[in-house]
Amino acid sequence: MKKKIRLSGRGGQGIKFLGSALVRVAMEANYYATLSVDYTPSVRGGPIFCDVILSSEEISYPFCDEDADIFIALDQEGFERASECICEKTISFIDSNTVNNAEQVIQRGIIHRIPLTKYADDNQVAKTVNILSLGFLSEYLSENGKINLKEEHYFQVFNKMPERIREINIRSFQVGKTLYKECSLN
Repeated sequence: MKKKIRLSGRGGQGIKFLGSALVRVAMEANYYATLSVDYTPSVRGGPIFCDVILSSEEISYPFCDEDADIFIALDQEGFERASECICEKTISFIDSNTVNNAEQVIQRGIIHRIPLTKYADDNQVAKTVNILSLGFLSEYLSENGKINLKEEHYFQVFNKMPERIREINIRSFQVGKTLYKECSLN
């Protein structure tokens, strides 16, 4: 079993942190996991994406080329830089408030427009939209992913985070899970 996931956004949104948290969760669940990050020289605001590969077997190639299973886009520029990963099997979760042209760019796979950043704003967790996305993704993987990442695996990772960010990250994670349930994608 293998899942290839591409996460995209802009510098400052915590995309790399999101990817590394997902990798740590998978490792807690005894999966193999890799993280590859691509970003521009811009410190903040520039496009960034990361590829996360989760597998029950060793991973020989740590990138999503045109073969992502899941694509998440939180920002227009990150979306434009990272969308070449899409293929017929890709399920794309595209932020409905920050990405304008997904239907013109994505010609294959399935697109779900999700109000990730708006929902984060509305629930006072805008600075942790990355972890909200992790909660959303956790629900999707639980229902559709064939990767057995249990809630206890996520909380093992949260409990290792610095105390000053632990509570907001747990709250954001729960808000993301709620957003997934409200979207009723199945």
